[in-house]
Amino acid sequence: MTSSCTTSYGNTYEFSFERQSDGTVRAYIDRQPSYGSRDADPHKIHRNQDGNRYYVCVQTQPRTVSEAKVIAEEWAKRTDRYTRSGVSFDEPARPRAYAMAF
Repeated sequence: MTSSCTTSYGNTYEFSFERQSDGTVRAYIDRQPSYGSRDADPHKIHRNQDGNRYYVCVQTQPRTVSEAKVIAEEWAKRTDRYTRSGVSFDEPARPRAYAMAF
């Protein structure tokens, strides 16, 4: 299953969702804008690598595709904000429906 998210800045992110052997659902990042001059350290940007693919890294991986989509969209918004302004990824922009620890 795939989905895309266009942020308020007009950047489009594309994700594919795959169930893992432990029952969780991983949000793979299929397309995203460049980080430009920002630090792309995996810990700062909450992005891990699996082979040659990147995925959204959260403390607790979601168990449903619906939850994974919500997390991926929040990740895209925070990534956009970080690349544009340098604001820490861990600083939430507003209250969320799901408690997410990145």
